[in-house]
Amino acid sequence: MFGRTLLSFMLIIFSTQYMMAQDTVRVKVLGKNAVTVVDGMGKTNVHVGDNSVDVSSFDNDTVKIRMGRKTIVIADGWHGSSVDFNTLDDDEFEKWTGHRPKFKGHWAFFEMGVNSFANATYAGFPDANWMDLNHNKSYEVNINFLRYSIGLQKEHNTIGLVTGLGLNWNDYRFSNKNSITNDNGTTAPVYLTYDNLQKTKLNTLYLQAPLMFEFQIPINKSYKRAYFSGGVIGGLRLGSHTKVKHSGTKDKNRDDFNISPFRYGATARIGYKGINLFATYYFTPFYESGRGPEMYPFTIGLGLINW
Repeated sequence: MFGRTLLSFMLIIFSTQYMMAQDTVRVKVLGKNAVTVVDGMGKTNVHVGDNSVDVSSFDNDTVKIRMGRKTIVIADGWHGSSVDFNTLDDDEFEKWTGHRPKFKGHWAFFEMGVNSFANATYAGFPDANWMDLNHNKSYEVNINFLRYSIGLQKEHNTIGLVTGLGLNWNDYRFSNKNSITNDNGTTAPVYLTYDNLQKTKLNTLYLQAPLMFEFQIPINKSYKRAYFSGGVIGGLRLGSHTKVKHSGTKDKNRDDFNISPFRYGATARIGYKGINLFATYYFTPFYESGRGPEMYPFTIGLGLINW
């Protein structure tokens, strides 16, 4: 009895509902339009989701497909078939959809930068400079997997807020022959005496989230835009470890090393289309107060792949 009741409940939730009104067919899933087919006036429109895909057929000779701002036009004429690819500007987008495109902010999927520390002080520590970096090999890599844009204009789409989530990896390659350790709640250097020392570094992983104000400037066509954004960014540390490579051996030590578990800072970006330059400076010290030298991480880098 319970099994039948559960099965009936599941079928009600996940069943697909078909609704027909005149020349319109709507396919609903969980009460929301999944597919809408409108047939009339010599053409057929198919909308998948929230107008994300639009397929139009005119007199069986021309098929137009739209996905966002991208269009494909397939035409069959006297001299054969042709396929044209195009990107819609704001006016063309409105002709296709009946509304202006929404604000779309920038939070590059892939970013890579160079790490460093500012205002480093070793007060209270007998030795100094053991956090000095080899900047040529101290990198940051960001994989930003979620972006959400909020437009702030009614008639235009050039100003808005951008937020999202991403993973932030940082490699800090030490320039001196040392590593670090957690010595009873205090971060301290470990000096290395290997004859064939190849690498010594610290690695951190953060979950990061920004909140940025973005201003866009259309160039040539409305979809080709330069943009400027700035705001705050926060991070939650997910892990950290040191690695020492010597004589073909890799020694890895996982610990929190008293690195700040939460951090926040300022971030700014300037770019054009899918490429941007970014800079981030953290107001939170790299180490927890009193447990390591005081220093503030910052990164300058390049975003290569935009959403």
